Amino acid sequence: MKSILQIFFGMFAFDRLVINDKTIFGIILSLIGGTMFSYFEYTNKQTKSILNTIHNNDEQEIKSTFDVEKNDNK
Repeated sequence: MKSILQIFFGMFAFDRLVINDKTIFGIILSLIGGTMFSYFEYTNKQTKSILNTIHNNDEQEIKSTFDVEKNDNK
């Protein structure tokens, strides 16, 4: 959303910008690229968070299993 506002503000603030097919194509390409980058960054962070949670749960299970075995040996 911020990128869209910046583009429109720039178009009206700087009158020297000629709006033609190439300009519109460039704007659309830039917005698609920014959207894809944001999406991949978000999904990457979500995946890391999920994997970290799974890893922490596995460590807790191993630790609790080790503690139970240690107590059984006493």
